[in-house]
Amino acid sequence: MTSATTEAQRLHHLAVPPRGRPRHLVLVNPPALPGHTNDRTLSGGIGVSRRLKPLETEQMQLPPIDILYTAAVAERAGADVTIVDLLLDRVQGRDAERFCAGRVQPGWGTAAWLGIRLSMPSLPQDLAFAERLKELFPLATVFAFGSVIMATLDHWVAGCRLDFVVYGEPEAVIDRILLAEDHRTVAGVICPDTHVPLGGDELYSGAHNTARYERWVSVSSLSTLPRPAWHLLDMTRYAPGGDCSRLGVQLQASRGCPIGCTMCPYMLLEGKPWRSNDLEAVVDEIEHLNRTYGIHRVRFRDPNFGLNSRYVHELCDAIIRRGVRLEATVETSLEAFDEANLRRMYEAGIRTVTTGIETSDAECMASIGQKVSVNEKLRRRIDLCHSLGFHIYGTFCLGTPEESWDTVRRTWQFANELDVESGFTTLTPFPGTPMYWRALDEGLLPRRMQYSEWNSYTATMPSYHLSIRDLRVARLWARLETILPYRSRRAGAQGPLARVTFHLRHAPHHLVRRWCRTYVWFRSRRATPPSGRRAPD
Repeated sequence: MTSATTEAQRLHHLAVPPRGRPRHLVLVNPPALPGHTNDRTLSGGIGVSRRLKPLETEQMQLPPIDILYTAAVAERAGADVTIVDLLLDRVQGRDAERFCAGRVQPGWGTAAWLGIRLSMPSLPQDLAFAERLKELFPLATVFAFGSVIMATLDHWVAGCRLDFVVYGEPEAVIDRILLAEDHRTVAGVICPDTHVPLGGDELYSGAHNTARYERWVSVSSLSTLPRPAWHLLDMTRYAPGGDCSRLGVQLQASRGCPIGCTMCPYMLLEGKPWRSNDLEAVVDEIEHLNRTYGIHRVRFRDPNFGLNSRYVHELCDAIIRRGVRLEATVETSLEAFDEANLRRMYEAGIRTVTTGIETSDAECMASIGQKVSVNEKLRRRIDLCHSLGFHIYGTFCLGTPEESWDTVRRTWQFANELDVESGFTTLTPFPGTPMYWRALDEGLLPRRMQYSEWNSYTATMPSYHLSIRDLRVARLWARLETILPYRSRRAGAQGPLARVTFHLRHAPHHLVRRWCRTYVWFRSRRATPPSGRRAPD
């Protein structure tokens, strides 16, 4: 008898044949992608990931917010819910399987229901882990959920051995699934053994795929959702030094974004209609975190916080009126805010604003569905925010088909002019987005899935002028050309000692920047391919 067989038999007894409706639900945040960050709430829940730097350790984060909402809705439906966070416990492989087995109780009296949360960068690993759990718990109901399912399902479902996958926001359907006489009849449930996936040319056809996306089930009104199930987590284990007052959590006041950037997964996954939560419910949640855990650091995970200016003003009024403590970060289109709202936001406790600036080139901006003229308005808003005391984090995206060394240079120079802390990502053609279909049509992207590399940091498609390797260097170059001046100015303001310390600590950064500049000089001297032709890898 093999050790694998022995292990399977040992765990098998934990799964009891089903009798009636499920009453016990285990939601699993799968093991980490080794050697990488695992930010699974970002990019509409698809997640982003990058390689850890030398000597860097991954920052501990709370589970994705959809897990917490799903748990709360399941509890409201009468289920007993357990959250297993394998990122927190840092277990892999068989250790992760045994850890999950320890959270499934044999005395529950009904079969265990195990929900595995999938993410784009770790998708193959997540699916393999889910299927291994199904092997170990053959009588359990094992399913997968996560926003990554919408546009990737047909690429992997044919070989999937899970009981079902949730095609929609899990918190929109989990109660109906749990209470149904036959969960297979619930809208949003797809069973791999009966689903007929797209194949051949249809698998990479925008028309055929987008028709299927219409079946995605979403929460119609956020006000119908209960408070996320914070109580199912040991919050002190996530907090630095066990001090919850130092812990930051993620909240949602709204979903959806009508702006429609061509590379953005939010429009695809959350839809264009802007859906806001009841503002008193949002304040209730902040107050609950204050009183129960001493938590006041919040990042609003809205794709575009405050598209409705009246809603923002009333939310800030409620926060101030109720006297809740808040130190918040929002991600938003900063150009949409007027001075009155910005002042009210700051008074309410919003201190950091992340805004997508993307690029300073007109053609690159048009490529993502925006107008470069907005940048001058952004400049004025950023100046105002600096005067009010906000910390501004500007995000820039390199890698549109029109990108060249000149456009990269203009973008990082514009970032330095704004004097904001800057973050550079590489355009990721997430499946299902308009940029994905365009890249396929123009031959910039091969017809294959690149799950682990679709992570917002790794270049996976060339531009007309830059190869994939060029774009990987371009991101590093732009980052160093912005962070070094930004940090140097702040060190200089602190005095001579801080300035000397800065230069000593950043000596390696200066060397790498010099290498990047040499690479860019050499590559710029080469003739670029004509517009519309794919650059060499």
